[in-house]
Amino acid sequence: MPAPLRPEFHEGQILAADDLSAVVRYGRDAAARHQRHLHTWGIASGLEVTLRPRVGSGSDEYKTVVVGAGTLVDPSGREIVVPAPVELSTPGERFSLSSPDDTAPRPLMLMWSDRPVTGGSAASAGACAGSGAAARAREEFVLVVGEPGDELDLAEQAPPAPDAGPDRLAGGDRGRVLLGFVVWGGGEEGGFTEVLPSANGVGRRYAGVLADRVSARGGTLELAAEPRPVAGKVGVRIGGADGSLDIGRFNAAGALAPALRVLGDGSTRVLGDMEVTGGLTVSGAVDSPLVTGGVLVQSGTASHGVVLPLPPPVTADQVDSGEIVLHVQVTPRLQTYGVADGTAGRASRFGALPVVLRCEVDETRRLVCLIAWYGGLGPGGDISGPSVLPGTADYVVLAARPADPFS
Repeated sequence: MPAPLRPEFHEGQILAADDLSAVVRYGRDAAARHQRHLHTWGIASGLEVTLRPRVGSGSDEYKTVVVGAGTLVDPSGREIVVPAPVELSTPGERFSLSSPDDTAPRPLMLMWSDRPVTGGSAASAGACAGSGAAARAREEFVLVVGEPGDELDLAEQAPPAPDAGPDRLAGGDRGRVLLGFVVWGGGEEGGFTEVLPSANGVGRRYAGVLADRVSARGGTLELAAEPRPVAGKVGVRIGGADGSLDIGRFNAAGALAPALRVLGDGSTRVLGDMEVTGGLTVSGAVDSPLVTGGVLVQSGTASHGVVLPLPPPVTADQVDSGEIVLHVQVTPRLQTYGVADGTAGRASRFGALPVVLRCEVDETRRLVCLIAWYGGLGPGGDISGPSVLPGTADYVVLAARPADPFS
C-alpha cells in the first residue's frame, strides 16, 4: 500500500525540480490531512456577505454584493485565503448567471482556482537555461453564484483518499464552501436585491473540531455559541475553583451565571426554575426549593412581639430580594368573660369585653397584637375603663414564587 513520501537530501546529491517540489508538497499534504481528519471543513474567519448600493445602476433596488476578507478550509483540507473584500455586481465580472428570471435564493459559494505566475527559471549544472514553466502558483479563488437548490448536496461532498493531499475531492472535483445566499431580480438587466444567511434549511458552514477529548490548560473550559460571550446567551463552564460543571447565561460582564451546577461530590443544584415535560423519575430523597406555581405554608399561634417563622426552606434573603412573595393572615385569639346583658353576664360576678386595637405584622414579620379589655360587666352593670394588654393570634404564612411575566 503506498504511503506518504518524505523527501530527504544528502551531500553531493543533484536536486531535480521534483525534489524541491516534494518539499512543498509534503508540507501541504500533511497540513491538508490534519485539516481533513481533525477538523470539519467550512469558514474559519470572516467572509461575511453584505450589500451596498450599486454605483451607476440607475435604481436603488439593485445592490453590489461584498464578500469580506477571511479564510476557509474546503472539503479537501485546502486552506483558501481571501486577502481583501471582493465585490459582485453584474454577470461577466466575477461570476456567471443562468436563468436570471428565477428570483429564488441562490447559493454563493467559493472554491480554489490556482493561477501560474511566470517569470521564474530553472537552472541546470554548468549552464543557465530557462524551462519556460511557471516558477510560482498563485493560490487564488473563484466565487460561484449557483442555481437555487445547488446548496442541497454540499454536505455530501466526498473527501479525498485518507493519504491524499489537498485540492481535488474523491471524484476529481474542486470542493465548494457556502458563504451565504443572494437574490437576483429584474432578469438579465437586473441585479442583486438581497443577501440571506440561510435558505431551504441550509446556512453558512463553519470549520469545527473532531475530538473525543478537549482539555483546558488553565483549569477552566468554557463553551459559548459566539466568539465572545453575549449577555443573556447560554454557555457552559467546566472546572474552576470547585471543579464543577455549570450551565447558565452570560451576564453583561461576560461571566457565566450558573442555573444548573454539577459539583465535584456528584451532587446537582438547580439555581432557577425547572420545567419538566414528560415523566420524571427520582431515586432517593427529594429536597426541592419552591418552584413557580407552588405554595409553602407555615402556621401556628404567636404572642405579641414574636417574629413569625418562614415556611422551610424559604430564607429571608429570598423574601428580601423578591424571589419569594409572602401572604400572611393573623387572627386574634379572644375569650369573652360574660356579656353586656343577659343572665350569664349578671350571674358570673365578673365580666370582660375584649376590643382588638391592633392585630398585624410589620415589615419584619413581627406580630403586633394589642387588645383593650373593658371590665365591670358583673351584676352591678358598671363598665370600668379598658386595660390594654398584649394578646395572641393564630397565623398562616403562605410563601409563593411569582410567575415570570416574560415567560
